[in-house]
Amino acid sequence: MKPEFNITERFGSDLSNLSISAAMVKQCQKALSLPDNIAQKIDLAVSEAVSNAIRHAEASKEDGIVLSIKLKGQNLIICVEDNGPGFDFDSVAEPDLENHPSGGYGVFLIKQVMDKVEYKRVEKINELTMTKKIAASESEN
Repeated sequence: MKPEFNITERFGSDLSNLSISAAMVKQCQKALSLPDNIAQKIDLAVSEAVSNAIRHAEASKEDGIVLSIKLKGQNLIICVEDNGPGFDFDSVAEPDLENHPSGGYGVFLIKQVMDKVEYKRVEKINELTMTKKIAASESEN
């Protein structure tokens, strides 16, 4: 049986704060004994989501980004909240992988490595919720 796990950090919209999200994923990996391949997928998704939030959050807010990671049953639930302008998540186009664009891979990568991804805007807050199943059989993939 997996132990309880629930952490939340609030930080400002500065790219140097990506180290906070990376440290949170490492803490999660250690606490839950996650295999490296699963932790790498989670780290990729979290770093892309937090990077997008940092780039689009209102710069005047020192603590405008909230990252939470919690274990719920066999699922790791990761939520990134920011106060930037909203966007139409479902209409984000997949990048043209043939022509190697310099950006636009974030949402695509998140959807590739996570089991479930949901976006909603609540009042003036964007909430990106990512779910990764971490059952024992997943560690073999």
